[in-house]
Amino acid sequence: MSSAKKRQLANAAAFLPLFLALSFACFLLTRSAAIDKAARRAQRLSESQKNDFYAKLDQLYPDRKAVLKPLPYQAPEADFELNAQSAILLDANTGYVIYEKNADQTIPPASMTKLFLIECVMEKIRRGEARLDQTIPLVPESWASNAPPRSSLMFLGKGQIVTLEELLTGLSVASGNDAAAAIAKALFGSMDEFLRSANDMVRAMGLKKTVIAEPAGYSERNLTSPREMAEFCRLYLQRFPKALEKFHSIKTFTYPKEKNLPSEQRGRAPQDFSRGIPDEIWTSFEFENTNKLVGVLPGCDGIKTGYIDESGYNLALTTKRGDQRFISVTMRGSGKSRAEGDANRFIDGTKLQEWAHKNFSHYEASAFSGTEFIIPLYGSQKMFVRLMAKEDRGLCVPKNAKISVQTKSPKYLFGKIEFGKQYGSLAIYDGERLLQEIPLVADDDSAAANQFVQRADEIILRLKGERK
Repeated sequence: MSSAKKRQLANAAAFLPLFLALSFACFLLTRSAAIDKAARRAQRLSESQKNDFYAKLDQLYPDRKAVLKPLPYQAPEADFELNAQSAILLDANTGYVIYEKNADQTIPPASMTKLFLIECVMEKIRRGEARLDQTIPLVPESWASNAPPRSSLMFLGKGQIVTLEELLTGLSVASGNDAAAAIAKALFGSMDEFLRSANDMVRAMGLKKTVIAEPAGYSERNLTSPREMAEFCRLYLQRFPKALEKFHSIKTFTYPKEKNLPSEQRGRAPQDFSRGIPDEIWTSFEFENTNKLVGVLPGCDGIKTGYIDESGYNLALTTKRGDQRFISVTMRGSGKSRAEGDANRFIDGTKLQEWAHKNFSHYEASAFSGTEFIIPLYGSQKMFVRLMAKEDRGLCVPKNAKISVQTKSPKYLFGKIEFGKQYGSLAIYDGERLLQEIPLVADDDSAAANQFVQRADEIILRLKGERK
């Protein structure tokens, strides 16, 4: 090899480290700029994308779908005593339980059982398998004359013409056991088929103590607990919110009307029931809602009373004022007479609902769930990830709370990223009091980059002063 050629190779070798250093520096600058640009230009998720994110999060965190949840901070001391042996009170918007007393006792729900029947019927209507305006045939088992002793009735009788909507109204307002029998037979074919459907439904809801033995609630073999009854009520109102206005908030109901009677029964003189209930009934009755708090307690628009000797006086109750709804369930209320028992359960319900509205309010999920934190990724195959609030159904906060939100999120993340894993949090404060800490979780996965890129990104972070 000539000396000139050797000098050229020597010169090239001398410049190689400088060339490599410059090339690596260019790579670092280009990569750093690319990560910064990708994070800056990241677009916000659409509503559809957010819904997909939270649907996937539900699969990863089953607790997100919990119907009832313990309040994450200490509730104020209850300033009341209840007559009922068992009770529970919850924020209907979020499912947070704000008061309970022996809430897991297993107790017959009595006529609150009818709510499970209404749920099953509303589901049939939703699926197109039934209509509110359809006429329901009244089999002998549904006549008031054949109802169990001491039954609450809407006075169905032989030959009457009645729609499903009227039966549901009679079920809700008058708590008609006869209406329950008519609906179960007509829409489900048999009592056994209704019981199968109802118990499948409560199992699907995750209600482990709840058992439906018949649709009206007169049997002590129907079972639930205040907690499970409240859980059911929350689900029922979420699924069929119009049922409150349509049925449960009605103060009075008249039946039978002339249109409900066959032609041969119309215009007859009122009947005498002192010797028992006849098969044919043409006398009209005006029923008051068995829930006497409807239209009396501010915001009360439902939901259902219940009584048998084995259960005592029960009440599932809900009120809405502004955007705040609460649900309470009281069971095993006592009373030496029907009047005293009614008074006790309505006093208990009023205490719970008034205390709830006095002490709690709703904090909209949009105040935090819509926030997206775009975090640059280093040492990772992707260049950024979004951190999203794990909670998206609002909070139950103290009344007149001075809410502030403190964000704890990283400036960057390094290496492997896992969907749904927590990388930060939102701390919700009332003044200086921490109410709740909501995890910020990744909206995507990203595998770690190769070793070269990881080392390069470590240098970038050191140069930026982000890493020692």
